[in-house]
Amino acid sequence: MRIFAIADLHLSFNKDVTLYDIDAEKDQYKPMDVFCGWERHFDKIRDNWLQSVSENDTVLIPGDISWAMKLEQAVHDFRWIHQLPGRKVMSPGNHCYYVTTKKKIRSVLPESMEWIDGDYTLVGDYVVVATRGWILPQDADWDETYDRKIHDRQVGRLNLALESARKDHPERPVIAMLHYPPLTTYAPDSDFFHVLKQYDVELCLYGHLHGNAHRTAINGEVDGIELRLVSCDYLNFNLLRVR
Repeated sequence: MRIFAIADLHLSFNKDVTLYDIDAEKDQYKPMDVFCGWERHFDKIRDNWLQSVSENDTVLIPGDISWAMKLEQAVHDFRWIHQLPGRKVMSPGNHCYYVTTKKKIRSVLPESMEWIDGDYTLVGDYVVVATRGWILPQDADWDETYDRKIHDRQVGRLNLALESARKDHPERPVIAMLHYPPLTTYAPDSDFFHVLKQYDVELCLYGHLHGNAHRTAINGEVDGIELRLVSCDYLNFNLLRVR
């Protein structure tokens, strides 16, 4: 079994569609043409996925899976992903407005798909934890009054997920899924990263960064933790094999 990752699929189907039966003229999806390189990006994801992933593999998807505002709309996107091979482990991003509770999300997911948020699952020899994360205090958009509470709550959720994973599976290596980056070139330290280090996380996957923001990403090993940006436009809509 191999483990792949890709984030920020940003799907937007408004009805159930097959992998190939997608016609823009029928208004079946929200066009992403306003963003350079995103024209019919789902075709690129589909083709690269089919070339890389087998039914025995697992794909980790840390956030921004669907543009849907309501869960009944997001289901169309989940069903499209379900048609692709492999097990899919997903977690929330900042645009996952359809998310209310884990129970409701899990109740509508097809069999090949799993949702984790503030908790963990097992993938082969690894334990995989996830939470959304948040912007960092060094971010230009940081608002202490608004962002601090959310930031601290997300740090706490990451800590609880890792604490539980380590308690139940102390010998397994850990992969963490965040949507927001735990470090950037303008924020070389963070509370999220301290928690990752505390629990000896081996690999942290994150998304969220697009376009010019790719330049702020940190990829590679930092203090023994491997960081990987896996937003789909950064990967040119390929999947990154991470293990």
